[in-house]
Amino acid sequence: MVSLKSSWQTDLRLLITIVLILLGGLAKSEQQVFAQPPPGPMQQGDGIWIRNAYFGELQTFDRCFGHQPGNGLYHHHVQPICLRAQMNDNLVTVRSSRTGTIYREKTSDWSHSPILGWSLDGHPIYGPYGYSNPGSTSSPVRRMRTSFRLRSMTTRNSLPDWALAHHSGIGSQLTASQYGPAISTTYPLGRYVEDFEFVSGFGDLDQYNGRFTVTPEFPNGIYAYFTTIDETGAPAFPYIIGMQYNSALTGSNNSAAPAGAQSYVTNGVAPTPASNLPHLSSWQIRNAQESARVVSGFDPAAGARTTWPFAVPAGAQATGSVSTPARSDVQSVSFTESAVYVTSNNLASYIMGPWFIDGSNGGVFMNFPSVQSFRAQLPRNPTGTTSRTNTGLGPVGIWVNGVAVFNVLDGSSYSNAQQRDVGGGPVNPGAMHVSAASFEGGPLAPGALASAFSLFGARLAATTEGASSPTWPFTLGGATVTVRDSAGVSRSAQISYASPGQLNYRVPEGAANGLATVAISANGSTINGAINILASYPNLFMLNSEGLAAAYVVRARAGNVTNEEVYQFNNGGFEARPIDLGPATDEVYLVLFGSGLGSSNPTVTAKIDGLDASVVYAGAQGTFPGLDQFNVRIPSALAGRGRVPVAITVGDRPANTVIVSIK
Repeated sequence: MVSLKSSWQTDLRLLITIVLILLGGLAKSEQQVFAQPPPGPMQQGDGIWIRNAYFGELQTFDRCFGHQPGNGLYHHHVQPICLRAQMNDNLVTVRSSRTGTIYREKTSDWSHSPILGWSLDGHPIYGPYGYSNPGSTSSPVRRMRTSFRLRSMTTRNSLPDWALAHHSGIGSQLTASQYGPAISTTYPLGRYVEDFEFVSGFGDLDQYNGRFTVTPEFPNGIYAYFTTIDETGAPAFPYIIGMQYNSALTGSNNSAAPAGAQSYVTNGVAPTPASNLPHLSSWQIRNAQESARVVSGFDPAAGARTTWPFAVPAGAQATGSVSTPARSDVQSVSFTESAVYVTSNNLASYIMGPWFIDGSNGGVFMNFPSVQSFRAQLPRNPTGTTSRTNTGLGPVGIWVNGVAVFNVLDGSSYSNAQQRDVGGGPVNPGAMHVSAASFEGGPLAPGALASAFSLFGARLAATTEGASSPTWPFTLGGATVTVRDSAGVSRSAQISYASPGQLNYRVPEGAANGLATVAISANGSTINGAINILASYPNLFMLNSEGLAAAYVVRARAGNVTNEEVYQFNNGGFEARPIDLGPATDEVYLVLFGSGLGSSNPTVTAKIDGLDASVVYAGAQGTFPGLDQFNVRIPSALAGRGRVPVAITVGDRPANTVIVSIK
C-alpha cells in the first residue's frame, strides 16, 4: 500500500472550489430556507400590522416545517412537507441527512394531492395539487395558485380590503398613529399579513385559500382548502387556511366523543376492510403503533430518539419532553351522523426536529414537543355561513397524522408607539451559526469552520471582502468576531469571508466545551449569536444540495500516483463523475475535506455504501486553518455500485453523509 499523507498534491480545481466555499462563493447552496389576532386585542402590539408567522418563526422550523411553543404543541403554520412525503404527494427526495430530509417538488406528471388534514369547520385540506378544471376529474393536475400577492408599496399607511374584517372600526386609510414601519431590510414586505393583497382571479383559490371542486375522494364536488406553494416549492401566503373559515364552527373542538359514537379507529388500529368514507378513511394510522422520534439540536449526530430532550449541556434550557416513548399518529377515530371525533398524541411518525435559533441556548430552540392528548371534533356536513369566523391563535385544523394545523399568526403585531413588534417570539436582527462544511446546525468543535447568516435585516459586515491569503485576519469587511466560551474566556476568531449577509469564521482553538456566545461587531453595532462547542464534531464539505462530496481521487498504479476528479460542472451545477476503480492492482483513494475533527485525536472510521473502508490519513489539510482531510481507500468490491453514500465517523459521532458515484 502506498503511504498517504496530507502533503500529497491536492487537486487544484477542487481546492479552488473549497476556497470558494470558505470565501462565501458557494455557501448558500445548502442554507436552509429558514424556520391570533383579534378582532384586535388578542394580538399584542397595536393589532393593526400583524406579524406573519412564516416570517417571524421560520428560523425555528425543523426540516418538516414544524415547531412548538413552550407548551409542547407541535404544529405547522405552512405545508407539512414530511407528511406529504409519507403520502407520496408529488415530492422527490434530494438528500437525507442527520438533520432531516430535503425534498423538491416534482416538475411534471403530478397526481392530485391527497387529503392532508381537516379544518375545524369540516372541510378537507389537500396538498398543493388539484385539477385544473374544478368541475372535471379528467382535467390535468396542476399546482393550485394562491390569489394573494405582495402589495406594491413603500409605506404602510393603508390596509388591504380583505384585512378589514380583522380590524373592527379601522378603515382602509390609516391615521399616522396607525402606520406600520417603512419598508426596509429589517421590515421587508411579507413581515406582516397586511403586506399581502387578495386579487380575485389572480390564482385558483378564494381568500380562505379554498374552492369548490371535484377531487378523487369527492367526485361530485366539495369545498376544499389547499396548502399553497410558489413555483419554487416555497410556502405561499396564506399557506393553509386563510384568516377566516369558509363555513361555520359547530360544537366544542376539544370535546370527547359522545357515548353513542361509533368507534372506527381504536388504539391506532382501523377495521378491515377500511371505510370508503373520506371522513374516516383519510386518517394516517399505518405508523400509529410506532413510537414518535425526535432529533435534538444539541447533538443531531446522535440520531432520532424515542425519549427527549437528550444531550442537553449544562446551562441549556429545554421545555417540553417525552420521558416514556409515546405512539405517533392518530390513535382513535369515532363518529356520529353529524361529526367525526379524533384523538392523538399530536406527535408525528416522521422524524421531528432538530430545531435551532439564533441568539441563545447554544443556538438550539429550547422548546420540544410533548404528549398532548389532542382532540378535534369535525362536522361531517359543513354549514355555510354569511358571517365568517376568524381563525385565531392555536389549532385551526388537524392533519391526518393527528398533528395540529395552525394559521399565519404568531401573536405579535407592530407597536407604533414602541416602534417595534410586541408579543410572540423575539424577532430581532441576529445571526444563525452553522457548519461552513455541511451547513447544518448543531455543535461546533474548537478550530472548526463556521458560517453565520443574517436574520431579520442584520448587517454582519460593512463591506464584502474575502481573505487574501491562507493566514486569515481577525478583522475583515469591517467586522470582527468574538467567541466567549462556557468558561467565560473571550477569544477573537479568524475570518475568511465577510459580507452584510454572511460571515465565515473559525471557532477559536482552545474554546471550552459547552454553550458559547458569538458577537459579530460591524457598522458600530454588535450582532449576538450562540453556538454549542464539543471537543470533536465532524462535518464534510458538499458541492450541491444532493450531498455530492467535495473530494477527489488519488490512484496509485505501478508506482505512479495521479489525481482524478469525482465531479464535473454541467448545466450550471456540479454533478458526479463516476470513479473507475480500474484493475485489482490499482490502489484508489478517496480524498475528502471537512472540518470539526478537533485536536483530541479520536478514532476515525469510514464506510462506503455500508462496506468498511480503510482510513489511511485523517488530520489537518495543511493549507487552510480549520480544514480537515480524510484519505480513504475505496474497496474494489464497490465496482459497479453507482451512487453510494460515504460515512465518516470520528469517535462515536458520524459526520454528515456525502455521495460519490462508482463506475
